[in-house]
Amino acid sequence: MKHRTTIYSRLLAPIFVSSLVPLGAVAMITLDPVEARAEITSATCEVHAVLAMKSGDGTIPADLDFLAAQLRDDQFAAFKSFRLLETKSLKLKLGETEGATMKTGHNLKLRLLGAEASKLQFHAVLASGEKVLVDTDYKIESNGILLIGGVRHPDGKVFFAIRCRG
Repeated sequence: MKHRTTIYSRLLAPIFVSSLVPLGAVAMITLDPVEARAEITSATCEVHAVLAMKSGDGTIPADLDFLAAQLRDDQFAAFKSFRLLETKSLKLKLGETEGATMKTGHNLKLRLLGAEASKLQFHAVLASGEKVLVDTDYKIESNGILLIGGVRHPDGKVFFAIRCRG
């Protein structure tokens, strides 16, 4: 006797087999790889205070090479030279705020809020004395650079470059 496979048996067989597999095993098989990644619990950040000046020869110093693309952008076209004033490092833990008091008199506070897909989430507060200049949440790729700036200085403008890795 010949056994004939019908279209119904071909369609119903996988459904029957999948009903035998425990639900937990199916959940493990279908888990999205992004969800399977470990959650970000810490980040290391560098805060750079940079002075943009209207006089100079237009060269970008070696200690600012990491910002060269941004400094050549139109938003910095009015400036002819740049000087790194200082760099501070912050180690952030999820939900905790760390601060850096800069030589310029500004205070920057960062808080690691978490991560979403491939982006780190932060809350940043930049203040000058009691005056809050920036108070914002932002998302950025790990090792991306956030520029906060335009603070008046006798020799030009000061801006802050924040780069974090999770």
